Amino acid sequence: MLLSVMSTLSLILFCIGLYGIMTSNVGIKMLISIEIIINAAILNLVGAGSFTHSVSPLVFALFVIAIGAVESVVGISLLVAIYRKYGRISISLLKEIKW
Repeated sequence: MLLSVMSTLSLILFCIGLYGIMTSNVGIKMLISIEIIINAAILNLVGAGSFTHSVSPLVFALFVIAIGAVESVVGISLLVAIYRKYGRISISLLKEIKW
C-alpha cells in the first residue's frame, strides 16, 4: 500500500478522534476518541515502517498498543468509580466536583 494512502487514512482517523473529543461531554465517548487517535498514530507509524522496511517501528507500535490498553483500563475504572459515587458520568460533573 502506498505511503500517501496510509498517511491520508491516518489523518482521517486522527480528525475523527479529535472531533469526538471536542464535541463529546461523555467520558466513555472521549476515551473511545482517544483510542482512535492512538490508532491513527500507530497506523502512521506502521506505514512508515513498512515503507522503510524496518522492524523497529513495528516493535514500537506493539508497545504503544500495550500502553493504550492500560490507558483504557485506568480510564474506564475511574469512570466506573465516579459513576458509582455520583450516579452519572459527565465531564461537566468532573469540573463541579471538589477533589
